[in-house]
Amino acid sequence: MADLTDRPDPFKSLLRLSATDLNTDQRIRQAIDVGREYLSVDNGVLAYTGGGRYEVVKTNIQSGPYTEGGVVDLDGTWCRHVVRHDEALGFADAKATEYGDDAALESTGLHCYVGAPIDIDGETFGTLCFSDDEPRADPITDHERDFVSVLAEWIGAELEREKHYAKLREQNERLDEFAGIVAHDLRNPLSGAIGFVELAQEQVSGQVADFLERVRGSLDRMESMIAECLMLAKEGADVGERARVDLESVVRDAWDSVRTRDATLSVDIVPGTTVLADEMRLQRLFENLFRNCVEHGGRGVTVTVTGDADGFAVADDGPGLPADVERALIAADAENVKSFGLGLVVVQRVISGHGWDLTVDSSAEGTRFAVGDINAAQPVHEALTAD
Repeated sequence: MADLTDRPDPFKSLLRLSATDLNTDQRIRQAIDVGREYLSVDNGVLAYTGGGRYEVVKTNIQSGPYTEGGVVDLDGTWCRHVVRHDEALGFADAKATEYGDDAALESTGLHCYVGAPIDIDGETFGTLCFSDDEPRADPITDHERDFVSVLAEWIGAELEREKHYAKLREQNERLDEFAGIVAHDLRNPLSGAIGFVELAQEQVSGQVADFLERVRGSLDRMESMIAECLMLAKEGADVGERARVDLESVVRDAWDSVRTRDATLSVDIVPGTTVLADEMRLQRLFENLFRNCVEHGGRGVTVTVTGDADGFAVADDGPGLPADVERALIAADAENVKSFGLGLVVVQRVISGHGWDLTVDSSAEGTRFAVGDINAAQPVHEALTAD
């Protein structure tokens, strides 16, 4: 065993490890090595102890029953004491303690042991332990035992985070699947309804034609809402890879794809302005903002888009947003925004997915949506490939 007087501060080592971008498996393995080095012992084991069994999850041990994936009877291990009392246990030499005749000494052959419980979501998951076949000359101190407890809590938090991420990924996959099924089942009869309305419009005139035009408008809106629901299933996460997009081109394409009625578009964007974005999602953002301006701005509304390298804004001279919707937008409160239409929820999702900032100012003279920090940070994929 190494000299205990010459060893790094384990808390500093753990702090440095916390700041890395390693995945969960790599972080836990390095955390175990930090504990082994600090305690100056050969073995480090993360184990699951549910159902009275001891299953090795992570370890540096390369042979024998305690290699990764190995399963033994919990009652034959030192960790059973940790699980039973739900507290840390440690000794440098089992024979010099009340555990001198414990069954674990014979079954494991481990004389030096320090272990602590690991909890996930308030329930015992297992244990983190460090051990050695030989007794340690120096006694296990309270400080060392406390560090193992802290390390167990840290690993528990890592496992809990990974568990929740896995559940979230599964939920998102199910949401995508459900949204796709619903959209498909809704779009089929909707397409049929639109087709028959178009045929009927060719055969009638006057008031009946006006009624059918209203029906067609409602069906078109339903089709748009289905598309928005599909977007909502995807827009919350980081958009991943992005590209330089000409801002003015996206704005004009978005305006052309929206039924703008008698609204007017004014564009005042610094020539050559680009945005680092997912082009499809950026266009979806403008489409929904334009649709909101046209639908709620009143007849003859003017929509003005400004922009430069720092951000862009969409403003209208309509009657303004309800105060509760304005507050909900700024607070990214999707539940309250939803009452004003799915379009603004999509806007929130696109902005949050890109990591941008949103500011909303609304009054009786109009509403202005300002998006900032559009080029504040370089995406990871570009940082990795930059010269």
